[in-house]
Amino acid sequence: MLFAEEQARWLLVLHTGLATALVAASTHLVIWLLPAVRGTPRRVRAVRKFAWISAALYVATLVIGNMIYPVYKVRVRGAYLEQPAAVIDAYERHVAANREVLADHRALTGDAAGGEVPASPPPSEQALRIEAEDIPHQTVKIARWFDVKEHWVALGAALALGCAFILTRWDPHRHARAITRLVFLLALGAAGAAWLGAIIGVVVSSYRAVGGPG
Repeated sequence: MLFAEEQARWLLVLHTGLATALVAASTHLVIWLLPAVRGTPRRVRAVRKFAWISAALYVATLVIGNMIYPVYKVRVRGAYLEQPAAVIDAYERHVAANREVLADHRALTGDAAGGEVPASPPPSEQALRIEAEDIPHQTVKIARWFDVKEHWVALGAALALGCAFILTRWDPHRHARAITRLVFLLALGAAGAAWLGAIIGVVVSSYRAVGGPG
């Protein structure tokens, strides 16, 4: 039994909620910093508050993500994304299940209408084989993109913490415009990393999520 494996499903739900809040807060911070970049700063206290909220959400998201990472590495990446045989087997079971559902649906609708439902020609076995052989290449790329995401999110957390620290002492009316631009770039980088991490996380989960069936 891996660490936090029994709680992995609920930890993933919490991780997703935190990531969603992080994307919203970091994007909000960028929008609220725009007037300061243009020379008309407003809501300075609110900007500082959102900076620390974003930084705290980054840390919380990373902590929960690291708790479920062992389950992802073994159950998702090791047992599925980087195992061509497992990927092809899952695809073939998916195709077979779809055929059964389609056959049942046609039988039911055909009886209800008092006639047969015209069937579209199913894909050939060769076409299915080619598609099945291509899917493992996609899942390996997805696993690599997940590694890229991890590095960018760690960088985003550092940017968010740096941004919040500077904003604590930031006075847009007294400090040079260069400081304001620096703060804006830090916030923009943190928000971009949050968006990238969220998108890649959703894509990986669309293939297989931690806590899901094997």
